[in-house]
Formats: sequence, structure tokens, C-alpha cells
Amino acid sequence: MRGLPEDILAGLERLAPLLGGGASLDPSRSRALLPVELAARVMDGLGDVARTRAFAEGLGELVRVFAEDFPDNIFWDLDYLACCMWNAGGPGEIEGFARRVVGLCRGFGNKSELRFRYAHDFLYGYDWARWVSRQPEARAAIGPFDLVFFDYLDARRQTLLELIARNDAKYGQLQGPEFRNPFFFCREPREEAHLHQVLAQADLIPVKAWRLDGERRWDLPFTDLRTEAARRLGLSRDATS
Repeated sequence: MRGLPEDILAGLERLAPLLGGGASLDPSRSRALLPVELAARVMDGLGDVARTRAFAEGLGELVRVFAEDFPDNIFWDLDYLACCMWNAGGPGEIEGFARRVVGLCRGFGNKSELRFRYAHDFLYGYDWARWVSRQPEARAAIGPFDLVFFDYLDARRQTLLELIARNDAKYGQLQGPEFRNPFFFCREPREEAHLHQVLAQADLIPVKAWRLDGERRWDLPFTDLRTEAARRLGLSRDATS
């Protein structure tokens, strides 16, 4: 890749094992792009050395934090997220974008009090679609990886922590090593993979994160549609805290 220092290129190549199986929700491909493949596609030979270096380092930070804080994550379509980071601006803006995503992962992942198991709801836009649908006139133009939405997620995290502190019925205190699942369907890895593959085949994923343009939609009840699909597949369960 033109303009990318050899040490950064080598660093991107070393990230590949962190993706595990590296599954994709793109029905047309067998796996998600490896970090070095993704960097080549996003940058496409553009940008000066400082910008390409900031992007490659930022991409490395994102892959590592997803792997560390969501180690059970199944689907690794980082295409749109990476494209948004590249388009954030110059080196400083790219570095700031990466810091915000890292902070969100640390705040919601398996080392936090929230202890969510997967990053799928973030990467594929379920959280974003719910947020937009509440005030579409004000929010429809805001993307799932825009800083304004990141601000909302930071505020949401604080709200959830307050609920946990009160041992809320839905967001209560976890016992032992369990993961948080406030949904009405099972989210064990096998069930999680099957459900979202079915939704992808039916074109019911809010954000097509495997595309560089994201192709996002908020104007369907994606959360309800996912719950209904889980029921049809026999994955329903009682909600847990």
C-alpha cells in the first residue's frame, strides 16, 4: 500500500489471528476482511504518510479492543466503521475517532460493569436505529459512527450504570462470570450466529457494516423484528438482568 510504512503494514498483518473465525454477515462472502485487506480497500492508495499511519494505527487499536473486550464476538465486519474513521479528517481527527471507539468498548465490554458479550448491536446499528426512531426529524441524518451518536452512547452507559447500582429489574447486578442479556432471546454463540445470519439473508440488518458506504436504515422496527425472528427460530427465553 503506497505511503504505508513497513512497520505499520507488518503490524496490520499480525492482527489477523485476533479475529478468530472472522465471520461476516455479508451473504456474498465467507469471512470478514482481514485488517490489512481492509486498510488497502479503505485507503485505496490515498492520503499522506501521516494520515495513513494514523489510520493504520487506529485500525489496530480497534481490532485489539474488540478482541480484548468482546472476545466472543462472532462477526467482524469493520468495513463501514473503518471507512468512517478514515473520513474523520486528518491524523488528529482519526486518532480521536479511534479513542472514542476504544472508550466505548472499554465501557460496554466484558471488563466493565455492563459486561455485554458482543459488539454486534453497535457494529450493525441496532442501538443506532432505536435511537434515531425516537426522534427521526432530528436524528435521521446522524450516522451510527458519528461523534454525536458516540456522545449518546456515553450518556447511555452512565444511565445503565445508575440502573445497575439500584439493582434494576432489567439492568441489575450480575452474578459471577455471566454476561448481560436484557433481551427476550438466547444470545449464546451458536444462537447468536444463526439468528443474525437469518436476519442478514432477509435483509433485516440496520447497518450493512460490511459495505464501505454502510447502507443504513432506521425506519423499520429492527429490534422487534429480531425478537420475532428469534421466536420463530425457537430461541426465545425469559428476559434476564
